Amino acid sequence: MQLSVAPVRRIAEPFAASGYPALWLGAVLTATAMWIERVAIGWYIFDETDSAFLTSAAVSAQMGAGFFFGPLGGAIADRASRPRVLSLAIGGRALTILGLAVLTAVASGSMLAVFALLAGGGIAQTLHFSSLQTLSADLVGHERRAGAISLVSIGQRAVSAAGALGSGFMVTALGPTFALAIAATCTGLGALAYQRIREPRERHRVADVSLLKDTVEGLRLVGRVPLVALLLGLMLVIEVFGYAFFALTPAIADRVLHVGVEGLGGLNAATPIGGVFALAFLAAYSSRLRLGVAFLVVYFWFGAMVMLVGAAPWYVVSLLAAGGIGACAALVDALQWIMLQGSVDERLRGRALGAWNLTIGIGWIVGPLTMGAFADAASVTVAFATAGSIVMATALLSLLVSRRLRAA
Repeated sequence: MQLSVAPVRRIAEPFAASGYPALWLGAVLTATAMWIERVAIGWYIFDETDSAFLTSAAVSAQMGAGFFFGPLGGAIADRASRPRVLSLAIGGRALTILGLAVLTAVASGSMLAVFALLAGGGIAQTLHFSSLQTLSADLVGHERRAGAISLVSIGQRAVSAAGALGSGFMVTALGPTFALAIAATCTGLGALAYQRIREPRERHRVADVSLLKDTVEGLRLVGRVPLVALLLGLMLVIEVFGYAFFALTPAIADRVLHVGVEGLGGLNAATPIGGVFALAFLAAYSSRLRLGVAFLVVYFWFGAMVMLVGAAPWYVVSLLAAGGIGACAALVDALQWIMLQGSVDERLRGRALGAWNLTIGIGWIVGPLTMGAFADAASVTVAFATAGSIVMATALLSLLVSRRLRAA
């Protein structure tokens, strides 16, 4: 009995830390809103334009903000009050989602304005990310960092599944405007939750040099710490060829599976459900894993699931593949966050995650645009088969040649 109870206790430990429950709640509320927004806007743009390229470009406009603002967000996370950064960033994101709701309600709503608001929300999300991950570690301490990061991700994905599935029905029954209004409300509540957090007094802040110098220092991390450079290089590959799945789910639902927006909601719900189970395992057993080897194994299976989801002949198989992608994506992200923060000095953790944001920003600009154009020119199946094979080959090559990562 003791063996079965101990992992559960380890998973729940971070909730005993002051401020962590409020952080967890804020993260869950904002993640729920993100998935509702993704389904509503993805389907709205695809329905209006019938273009996989433009649907993917919308995701690039939002997620690509990390390319421009990732290092800056990391520097701010190392200098400013992280709870304050979180509440202000997510409050601004609530306003951009509300603006999207207004635009979708207007028959002559400008697609350019939609893209501009998505980009604005992406900037806020980038600032939110670096402070969220570093503050979760601040609140619980170094020894419980892996569990705290995993537990936040578990909550985000568990509630996001309901948000993704429910938003499909909301869009069908009531339209994207109503779904986006719900997303804006959830985001505003998340900002209020972050305001309740008090930052640990013992935290060391960087404030003796300019913000610009702090930002540049984050970029220099890539070249100065070999493991950071390697991890970010691997992340760039999988962002381009793996995570493009999340931008192209409307095209998979329509062109491969021939299901409606409810089917799209199911695909989007399957990914966080897979992530919940994977992260629960990581939270309970992270101390027993060789993190670098685990990372590369998951990386390989990510590619295999991408190949499967693009070629699956039946919806149920696509749901299973989407769940597998969600599990792999959750583990790849969490393992990177843990290893990146563990490979640099404590005062540089925000900037390490800022460099990560820069990398995924590049990936979200290049990946969805490239994969969307490929899917329009050839087919969704061919695009995903090519992408999945590249990810799998990268994992095998890294496992063979990178002794540093195998030892991490």
